[in-house]
Amino acid sequence: MQQKLFSGSGFYIGQMFREAASRHGAVPVVLDRPLDVAPGDGLRHTYRSLADLVDRLADQLWAAGVRPASHVAIHKRDNVDIALLACAVSRIGAVPVLLSPGLDTTAVSILLGRLDRPLLVTDEATLSRLMAHTDISGLTSKRVLVSGVFPGAVALDGPEVTGRAKPVRLHPDEPR
Repeated sequence: MQQKLFSGSGFYIGQMFREAASRHGAVPVVLDRPLDVAPGDGLRHTYRSLADLVDRLADQLWAAGVRPASHVAIHKRDNVDIALLACAVSRIGAVPVLLSPGLDTTAVSILLGRLDRPLLVTDEATLSRLMAHTDISGLTSKRVLVSGVFPGAVALDGPEVTGRAKPVRLHPDEPR
């Protein structure tokens, strides 16, 4: 299916941090704990550093196989990087599906089943808990870990990033 791209105005979460950085780049952002997607970056950030991180995450997700209009379920332990991952997914034209860290494994399995084998972005502990109760590999096309290792899953920083993933805005009428 040919996707209709859209360059009109509107609110796109994929560009949210980049737009904030262009207006308020040096404004400090202090976190209460390190990001799972960038634990070495510490607790002190700026809008500019977070926008750069969203861009890097988009590049890594693209290298992992995320493409425009694909569904990406994000289900991991609670941290602000859930929002950053959602922005990165949206930046490359995919559809972020945020599953609350508070959901039990039965609810997560049902919701993943409704998405027709999405790519799942998660962490080792969450994936271990899910796999103990259901066959997540049958419900997802791929499992990508932001932290830890798990058989059959790939690390978010594992696939080689060969270039910058271009921002994609699907047309608002595009079926998702």
